[in-house]
Amino acid sequence: MKRNLLLAALLSAALPLAAQTYQVAVSEADEPMEKGMFEPTWESLAQYRVPEWFRDVKFGIWAHWGPQCVEGSGDWMARSMYIEGSNEYKHHVEHYGHPSEVGFKDIIPLWKAERWNPDSLVAFYKEIGAQYFFALGNHHDNMDLWDSKYQPWNSVNMGPKRDILAEWVKAARKYGLRFGVSLHADHAWIFYEPSQRHDLEGPKKGVPYDGKLTKADGKGKWWEGYDPQDLYAQDHKLSENSWDNGAIHGQWAWGGGATLPTREFCTNFYNRTLDVVNRYDPDLLYFDVTGVPFYPFSDAGLKIAAHFYNHNMATHGGRLEAVMFGKILTDEQKK
Repeated sequence: MKRNLLLAALLSAALPLAAQTYQVAVSEADEPMEKGMFEPTWESLAQYRVPEWFRDVKFGIWAHWGPQCVEGSGDWMARSMYIEGSNEYKHHVEHYGHPSEVGFKDIIPLWKAERWNPDSLVAFYKEIGAQYFFALGNHHDNMDLWDSKYQPWNSVNMGPKRDILAEWVKAARKYGLRFGVSLHADHAWIFYEPSQRHDLEGPKKGVPYDGKLTKADGKGKWWEGYDPQDLYAQDHKLSENSWDNGAIHGQWAWGGGATLPTREFCTNFYNRTLDVVNRYDPDLLYFDVTGVPFYPFSDAGLKIAAHFYNHNMATHGGRLEAVMFGKILTDEQKK
């Protein structure tokens, strides 16, 4: 009797994780999750074992480089330029224009990358001892730095008009460095919320910033035919206390009153990530997240992890050579 009760208790404890239902389940219609050893559950992912090569590498270099570097005012300038009175806002207004007229979308074409030579850079990284190399795939600003199938705001369509990831990975493989991609666009949803604001004082008081613009507003503009909402993702109500500029840090794990992203938004990020995995076969994936992307309200991140590992095994003769990172994980998730 005690044995049966113990078994029932163990099964009951396992059920919430193994058979968990999600508030926002992504669609696999465009990018099916690859089947294999791993399923999109924490229990299945706990089978993971760190590959030997990763235990031995001690030094890598990360090129956190994209359109957010144009103004040189800070890593989060695509958000802070919409925060009235911030240093980034002041710099942007002085040098580029008011965010009701010149938004982050208008900074993208100024990122030309005309003197970027990935071959010579990676050769230098190799020379000074790097054993792996990370490239930025997208930042919180939501622009994809490759020939993206699911994000029109990408580096082939505008800006450098080059496939940044393709050129990075070519150089990394040439010089024998393991290749990683970092992807951050899952948080564009709350990152860009200040773009829905307006000035509270001064000559532009009450004039909306450009965060709510739509495709129809682009007639006659350089971005005609592109929808700013594909970039800003601001067709949603603000999160609680969104005008508190520090509230985002308490909402990073999708709690604290954060407005949850839609199935469409989560599926788009899932599709874009699988596009990177299938196209460039990275050895490493990094997400600036708590756990995995969109956890715990969506299955997107767990499906990404399962796909990444299964795809890696399928393309490496059954060996698991891949490593995936989250920024903040519990002891159980670290397994």
